[in-house]
Amino acid sequence: HSAKLLVIEAGRGLRHVGRDSLVDVLHPGDLVVANDAATLPAGLHGTHLGSGQPIEVRLAGRRPLSPDIADFSAVVFGAGDFHTRTEDRPLPPHFMVEDRLALGPLSATVTALLGHPRLVALRFDGAPDEIWAGIARHGRPIQYPHVATPLLLWDVWTPIASPPVAFEPPSAGFALDWRTIAALRSRGVRFATITHAAGISSTGDPELDGRLPFD
Repeated sequence: HSAKLLVIEAGRGLRHVGRDSLVDVLHPGDLVVANDAATLPAGLHGTHLGSGQPIEVRLAGRRPLSPDIADFSAVVFGAGDFHTRTEDRPLPPHFMVEDRLALGPLSATVTALLGHPRLVALRFDGAPDEIWAGIARHGRPIQYPHVATPLLLWDVWTPIASPPVAFEPPSAGFALDWRTIAALRSRGVRFATITHAAGISSTGDPELDGRLPFD
C-alpha cells in the first residue's frame, strides 16, 4: 500500500503519487489494461536421484496455452534456499538426459539439456490434476534474499489473477484490487485484461541471465 505511481502528463512533466491515486489521474473514456497472469509457486526443492544430492528446481517456461502441463523448462540450483544470494548458490550436480528427480510429491525426468548445464527440460509424471496439485502443495514462490520472510502463494497472487502462467509475480498488478476497478468503472474508465506471462528475473549465472527472458 506504500507503493507509488509515476504519472507522466503533457505540460506537467513527471510526478509521483500514491498507489491509491490511480483513479484520480484517469478520465472518462480512458482504458486501463492489466495483466491477469497468476503466479505459480515455481520453486521446487527435492533430490537428484542419481547423486542423492539436494537440489532446487525453478520452473522457468512452458507453453501456457497447451493443455499438457507435464513439460517445463527449468533452472537448477544446488542445496540451499532464497536466504543465500542467487549468485552465491552452490552449483547442482551434473545433469544428464534421463536423470530422475524427486520433488516432494512429484517425480520428473530430464528430457533435454537446453544449451547450458543448469537449464534443462523436465517432464513430470502423472495426470495434469496430480501435477497441478503437487506444484501447489510443494512449490514455493521464487524469491530473493532482499525479502527475509518466506513468501506464501497469496503474497504473489495478484487480486485479478486468472490463468497460472507467471513464474514470478507481474508486480504492476498489485496496484489494482476489485474496489479500485469498481471506482474506475464508476468514473467512466474502461477496464480490460490481457494474459502476459512473467518470467524469472535472475538465475545467478551471467550467461543464463543474458538469455532472459526465456520462452
